[in-house]
Formats: sequence, structure tokens, C-alpha cells
Amino acid sequence: MSQMPDRLRDGLAKPVVLETNRETAGWGLFTPNPEAVLTVKSGACVTINTLSWVGATAPEGPVAYFEALGVPAGQLLPELMEMAEVPRPNGSSGHILTGPIGVEGAEPGDVLQIRILDVSPRVPYGVNSTGPGSGVLDDLLDRRTFRLFQLDPDRRFYPFVGGIEIPFRPFAGVMAVAPPPSVGAVSANPPDRWGGNMDFRDLVAGSTLYLPVFQPGGMFYTSDTHGAQGHGEVNQTAIEHSMAVTVQLIVHKGGVLTFPRAENDDHVWFMGIHADLYKAMKIANQEVVDYLVNVMAMRDVEAYRFSSLVVDFKVAEAVNGNKVVVAEVHKDRLRPLTDGAGVPVVGGGLHSPA
Repeated sequence: MSQMPDRLRDGLAKPVVLETNRETAGWGLFTPNPEAVLTVKSGACVTINTLSWVGATAPEGPVAYFEALGVPAGQLLPELMEMAEVPRPNGSSGHILTGPIGVEGAEPGDVLQIRILDVSPRVPYGVNSTGPGSGVLDDLLDRRTFRLFQLDPDRRFYPFVGGIEIPFRPFAGVMAVAPPPSVGAVSANPPDRWGGNMDFRDLVAGSTLYLPVFQPGGMFYTSDTHGAQGHGEVNQTAIEHSMAVTVQLIVHKGGVLTFPRAENDDHVWFMGIHADLYKAMKIANQEVVDYLVNVMAMRDVEAYRFSSLVVDFKVAEAVNGNKVVVAEVHKDRLRPLTDGAGVPVVGGGLHSPA
């Protein structure tokens, strides 16, 4: 089912495959000093056969849940039933986290580069659910509802009401490294400096995510794959859809990052994450300014001016405790400052918000 573009496949080693089961995955809790379920060298490619939480968290169990939506038991992934029987620890989110994957040579203070090579469906359907207390308009609805979305495999869209076609644009909502041991056990629901449940919909195949490393090996996790989602994920869920995610994991020694950063061929994205939306916006703006001052040698006043005139700020995640604001900069606006030599995305300034 892989749709990996030839330009990304060429020259890369065959990916190692990591399945999701009770030995390689757990409910959404980052624990101090985790043990790797797989260890790879820097530069290795890994295909992670992830598992959506949908159905696994249902009180009636996944078979009854999906049968009520019209999906027979024979179309369910067997590991969904296996993970549904694993007890959820206190404080965990409903995500099924696959990992962690250790990367040789990664140490605290480094940067882990995650090249997203491919995201492909494992089943032909996904689910969106919402109801009272869910999302931004948490008092809009008076009952919980679930909608099944069947993927058209040829035209790659989900049919919606009124003849609307929702484009299939798959990505992993959760990509994270292990948090610092000092924070203890942490739910995977709120995103933070280590990435996590960022739900940033532009992290599709062909994009790259950079995360600061806090523990030896980096310890990479992924989960919560989506077939389609708008910025903000405002009703609490996307089209939750089990995917196979193929990534290349690369260690950058001594890189300087305080928050996640990402890029594709056209854009650089600077992320601000905080429980307060305005403070998340300030962090994202400060990340841009620090980058322009420390990497591009721009004066702070001009960096701030650039932020207002050129940078687009998006609310990538609005509903999972901490908010994610992404500052988007088109690379064509940065390349003149580098004399055509490229944009050093990993470099940047040190900034720790209060």
C-alpha cells in the first residue's frame, strides 16, 4: 500500500518494520527512562504499523463498536482487539503509542530529525467522533455521535454530506521523543517541547520534523494517525485512521532547539506550545525572531518587522490542553539572506519562555 515517492525512496535502505502490539506499544503515557522496543542507527528508516485508538477505548469493545458503524469484525486489525485488552494506566491518554525507538548516538542536547517518507492506510476506513464537552464548541451538542468515513482508494478522498469530498491527506498526529526524566510520567494528550500530540496537519509525507533530545537514544514514539484534519482539530478528533508511517531518523549532534521545528520543500515551521493560546503565539513569534537574529544575522527590530509582514501564524492544535501555534515562513523569503546556500533549519536561538 506504500505511496512513498521515488525521490524519497532512492538511496535509502529498506525500512525496518515495527508492528504495534502489547510488546511494542502502550497507552498514552510517557514514562521516565523508557526502554527502547527497537534500536536503530542514525539514518535508518523504519515503517511503524500504527494503530488508531478508535474502538479500542470503547466500553463495548472494538468488535461491537465497529459493527454498529457497519464494519464487520473481519475488517478489523487483529492487534486492535489485543490492545483493547491492555489495562490503561492512570493518567494516560487514549492514544496507543508505538515505541520508543532508540537511535544510536542521540544524547540530551542533540536534535532528532524525522523525515516523513510515507503515510499509508492499513484499513479502508476512519472515524470522527464528537459530542458534549468535546473541542472548541464544547457546549454545542447534547449527545455523542460517531461517523464512519470510507476511503476511496483510487481518488483518495472521503465522501461527506451533500456530495462534499474530503481529500485524503494522511499524517501522524503524535510524533514525540521521550520527555526529560525530571517531568516524571506525562500524559501523551497535551503536546509540549518534546512534540507529542501536536496534530499539525502539514507533517505529511515529504515533510521533516525536528525535535530536541532529552534522553539517551532520543526515544521516538508515534501514534494517532489521521486521514484528514483541519488546522485546530476543533471538534476534538480528526478522521482517526490506522496508518503505516515510514520515517528516517537522523541525529544532529549539538543542535540547538527548544521547541519543535519542521520544514518541507517550500516552508519552515516554528512551533509555540503552551496552555494559553496567546502565550503559544508569543513563543512561536520569539522562535522566529531568535532564528532570524542568530542564524540569519538580522537585527531584532527587523526580525520583528519581518514577523509581522511575512510570517503566517496558524493554530495547529486547539483542543488537547496545550495549544500549538505554528509560524509559517516561505523559504523563498529566507533564501536571499543565505545567498542561495539553503536554509539551516536546525540552527537557531536559545529561548525559554517563562
